[in-house]
Amino acid sequence: MTLGMPGTRSSRQLDVENGISSSEGMQPQQQLKLDSPIYTSTVDWLRPIGPEDFLYRQQLSQLRQHKHGITRLTVIDFDNTLFKSPLPNPDLWEQSLIGMIRSSNLGWFMDARILSSPYLEYTEKHWIESTEKLTEDESKRPDTLLMLLTGRSHATYRGIILDLLSRRENLRFDIVILKETPTRQSPLVSQVDCGELAAATPALPTFDYKMAVVEDTIAAFPDITEIAMWDDRQQECVKMQEYLSSLQARTSDRITKAHVYHVLPQTIKMREENERRLVHDMINEHNARVRLAIVDDEPKEKTKTRLPLGLIETNEYAKFTGVFLDSKSRALLQKHIHSPRGWICASKHMVLTMGPLEPSELDKMIGAQKGELVELVADSIGTIRDAVIAVRIAYARVNGTKLPLEAHMFESTPYITVAYNQPAGFRSSFARNIKTWHPLRTGDLVLSGTIGERLVTAASIVRPSPKMPEQVNIGGLVCQFWPELKDKDISAAVAKVRTHMQEHGVKNLESNRSEIAAIVRALF
Repeated sequence: MTLGMPGTRSSRQLDVENGISSSEGMQPQQQLKLDSPIYTSTVDWLRPIGPEDFLYRQQLSQLRQHKHGITRLTVIDFDNTLFKSPLPNPDLWEQSLIGMIRSSNLGWFMDARILSSPYLEYTEKHWIESTEKLTEDESKRPDTLLMLLTGRSHATYRGIILDLLSRRENLRFDIVILKETPTRQSPLVSQVDCGELAAATPALPTFDYKMAVVEDTIAAFPDITEIAMWDDRQQECVKMQEYLSSLQARTSDRITKAHVYHVLPQTIKMREENERRLVHDMINEHNARVRLAIVDDEPKEKTKTRLPLGLIETNEYAKFTGVFLDSKSRALLQKHIHSPRGWICASKHMVLTMGPLEPSELDKMIGAQKGELVELVADSIGTIRDAVIAVRIAYARVNGTKLPLEAHMFESTPYITVAYNQPAGFRSSFARNIKTWHPLRTGDLVLSGTIGERLVTAASIVRPSPKMPEQVNIGGLVCQFWPELKDKDISAAVAKVRTHMQEHGVKNLESNRSEIAAIVRALF
């Protein structure tokens, strides 16, 4: 039995049901064209599955022996659907650097440290309550095969995710599947003919892999008539729903129900000092790999082809100057102003100006300097529907002295963002567009903070030049041994030496000096 995913073909245009909140159903939205290939399972489930095959197929084969009466398949995604996995913090990194962090060059999603101590803290707070309760309920249904299916690497993350799940007694999946790839890095693949196998079967995109798993599962359990999937990525939900609709059509309506439910993504950021240390370690490791990949005797153009990204150099700059709230003030805002589920809770700072400020400008704007404590009095609330919630800052107090905040000195009304709808693409700064403010029902809120700068790390790419090997000066050796040669005769002698070296496989390296010298002596 092979490890590949054979049997793909194109699909026709199908009705799509868009994924929405897991507590609601799916509503038909629009016609979309499915571009991804359709996988048709070719596994013969009546025959034994060998140990060289994917682990999930081995597990499905075993489940067939004792799981009977299965008519429903429930598939739960892991990251930000069931578990609030850390993501790069946009408050710390410039957007272009975040792209590098998330890419395969630095490999945020391929690094085991992301879900390990000390970078992952307070794991009991990372579980998404609504999905956890759903999973618990589904696990109690005898007609349901409950599957955790994630695109994270099997080789890197299987042990980590199984350990996290083992700490939650209420989470009992029938099968946990991570993305397996037929490469030498996979513990499931025999080392025999591994190179040929990897070349013949490249790693599938996560979406294709997940759909292949679903197809294999319904082939293994032919009584399944219902499929339900939960995921946090809106566009993936749309694609998966379209695929399942095509599956219904291809199976002559054997699958009577197939729904994909969108879970509002949730994440918990790492502790700032931990994330900064981790990302800088990633950059140093990347740079070490780049330097190691520069082979001394390779031409520069070939080296460039091998390195999609060069050395990463970083620098910090002050993105903005502001008043950064203390923990008590942040908690006060969250207590009195409730934000919709799935939004990012901000309540961190009031921006004074973008970039740094000179001491004289700071004194004029807020009557204090960096590092000094300031009180901010919030008197009103403003919102933009489905986008952002903020409070207006009426005035500041420094050492007990009331200081009105002059609106003309700010880019907009002085405000603090309380929450914003990041899943819909909005940012904290969108609050500057709020035009209408209403008095707080609680009355004025007095908040405390410290003046400081938000330092953000930017990055630039430096293309490394291959280190040229130390070579022997052949012309110098010719002149040393044959001082009577002049001008063109020297050039001809050098050419003759080089030809002889090439014919005998002698590279022009300092370590070969004695051998090259012997060739020079022997040729004349």
